[in-house]
Amino acid sequence: MYTCRTIAFGSSRLGVTGFLDSYVTGTAIRQLREAKHMTQAELAEKLAVSAKAISKWETAHGLPDISLLEPLAAALGVSVLELMQGEPVVNRNRSANLLRSKLYVCPLCGNVLHATGQAVVSCCGITLPPLDISEADDADEHHQLTLERVEDELFVTIHHPMTKDHSISFIACLTGDKLQLVKLYPEGDASCRFKITGAGVLYFYCNRHGLMKAPDFRAAARHTPSQKLHLREPDEGDREQVMVYREEFLAISSRLDGTSALDKYDDFDQWLADIRRLKDPATTPAGFVPATQYLALDEQEHLVGMTNLRHHLNDYLLAYGGHIGYSVRPSERKNGYASQMLRLTLEKAKERGISKVRICCDHYNIASAKTIQSNGGVLEDEMFDSSDGMLTQRYWIENR
Repeated sequence: MYTCRTIAFGSSRLGVTGFLDSYVTGTAIRQLREAKHMTQAELAEKLAVSAKAISKWETAHGLPDISLLEPLAAALGVSVLELMQGEPVVNRNRSANLLRSKLYVCPLCGNVLHATGQAVVSCCGITLPPLDISEADDADEHHQLTLERVEDELFVTIHHPMTKDHSISFIACLTGDKLQLVKLYPEGDASCRFKITGAGVLYFYCNRHGLMKAPDFRAAARHTPSQKLHLREPDEGDREQVMVYREEFLAISSRLDGTSALDKYDDFDQWLADIRRLKDPATTPAGFVPATQYLALDEQEHLVGMTNLRHHLNDYLLAYGGHIGYSVRPSERKNGYASQMLRLTLEKAKERGISKVRICCDHYNIASAKTIQSNGGVLEDEMFDSSDGMLTQRYWIENR
């Protein structure tokens, strides 16, 4: 009676006929044996099996038992992974030029791996095809970038949806001797920063369209100093720029935090009426808390961001939302405006007697975490928010 045994490799369990993409083949055994100038009898002796068994394996009339895979690989002078692949891995990249390297992305878990030469790479039980950076497509009109240089740092923003079905997996900055790679996550920002010295190339990976190459960052615009912001409540005269602000977010599927659900409104007048009702406890709808909506404007009254101050907390806001929500328009990010906006909103909170401010952000939103910390935020803990499937960082700010 024949039984099918299973083996564990990493976190995957596969049948005897399904190790990685396939089980070892007779052709692979023969080619590797002949490359070692070894006869079937000599290989059989090393494995304590008969030469006839070796012949059966090589002619596809039988398979080596799984317990023989490691001894077989050792006898042939290769790893078990190379045995499955059917050829040895040879280092053909001895010049150490990282611009000839390859990247690998797991379609199941999103893991990103990098190799400077030829490699057999597997993850989640599958062999990953190499992404050859020399064959990366140029960024097209659906994958536009904003690049800004500030001294020796490069700020990169990709104007692209970041949903669970369509997102940017990573951004990498590759020079002749260094790879810097930033992993991105759905529902987060498609932005990052790199330390740069000399020339290099930016690459990014779209989970639908593959590996792409960004324009030469040596031509990136130099950073202009951020302007001083001020907060005020919106009025009828803000209709046009508020709706343009909304469209800028929707175009890249970015969340409009701190906007009193502006993304749900096609009608500015209705939005304005609703936020005015929310400010007054007497007219605040059931299930909501009173809140004040602010626009963050620069010295030319240009709308840079929005911030929302909740006057007190309910159970959900205590756990996940906090007193303050805010957003900076995509075209104005990386200018330090978020920190200014939070500081100004904390001053508004102090005027209302809110001496201890709860503020939250997604675990993967490093930029928001730094903004909160720069304004005195102290991390209390992290909690999983089942409403959006995100891990939430919860901070307190003493606001006296």
